[in-house]
Amino acid sequence: MLYRAFPPAFILVVAFIPAVVGAQSFPVGGLPSFGLPSSNGFNSGGFYGFGDAQGQGYFGSIGVRKYINSFTSEQWPNPFYPYVDPESRLEWPWEQVVGVIKVGYATPAWDIRFVYASTLLLASSLKAQDSDWTDLNNPNQKTTFSDAEAKPLIWTFDASLAPVLTPFLKGVVGLRIQQLRFTYTDMLQRSLLPGLNRYFPGAVFDFSQYYYQYYGGGILTVALDLGTLYGPLFRAPLVFRLQGDCGYVTGNNEDIHFIGAGGQPPPRIWNDSTTGYSWHVNATIALPITSTVAVGVEGDILRVWTGGTQHFSNPPTGITFSVDGSKVWSDQMYVEVNGSITF
Repeated sequence: MLYRAFPPAFILVVAFIPAVVGAQSFPVGGLPSFGLPSSNGFNSGGFYGFGDAQGQGYFGSIGVRKYINSFTSEQWPNPFYPYVDPESRLEWPWEQVVGVIKVGYATPAWDIRFVYASTLLLASSLKAQDSDWTDLNNPNQKTTFSDAEAKPLIWTFDASLAPVLTPFLKGVVGLRIQQLRFTYTDMLQRSLLPGLNRYFPGAVFDFSQYYYQYYGGGILTVALDLGTLYGPLFRAPLVFRLQGDCGYVTGNNEDIHFIGAGGQPPPRIWNDSTTGYSWHVNATIALPITSTVAVGVEGDILRVWTGGTQHFSNPPTGITFSVDGSKVWSDQMYVEVNGSITF
């Protein structure tokens, strides 16, 4: 997909150029607007649940997100034959419906917001996948493949501070924390190797992943006066908000296998400690219903890429080792609908 190729700096430039080019046509005070009259009963300073207010006040929002084509993955090389890379790869897709709560406070100089999102519906038609490359004489040949129910459970917490830079542009710094948890269940395994075509009912292993994203970027917000374009039936301004940010990421994964292999009884445990980067774009459109209530639609893309060290342990046998070169990455996309209120 094209968005995977966008470098973080390019995203921020795209976010900021429209603001710079159109700055001279925006009125001073409140949100920049196109012909927005001050007497339409709506506060162009922003009460739309984003924290984009030029006045001050508390705001809150409740909504639902539907994830689309989202996944997280990890892979690692063979610890004893490093030319076999990858030796194993896990791929975890999800398409969950997630509930979202947002709260915050805005002043003329800055705003602060907190966002929490968590899985609402567990059902998923997507299968997780586990692939292995175990032929030392042909390291590019995948030898074993399996898929299973993923049973995803995810949550995200995002805290951010956005100082006002101009009437239409803010900076933003924040911390985004995610936990992505899956249980590999009812595994069907196929292999080029004899004796490895098997079915394992029930839970085979748990996978838990944390991402800590320390990010910075910018927010562009403009208001379009529908009344000027379509007459008195459309008195409310339509508000557009675009956020772009890049971040430094630390990650931690834990993979606990409930079945034995290679003479090692369960549990077999893999841990990854990784660092890397993220980039993120969020586009929002909101329409005020009253002077304190609005509805909105969001589209969001997040890309995370990290690498580091994997640690293996098998407590029953005391076997432990580590290997550098593990890779952990995630692509996440969602569409959200929400309702917001200011007070």
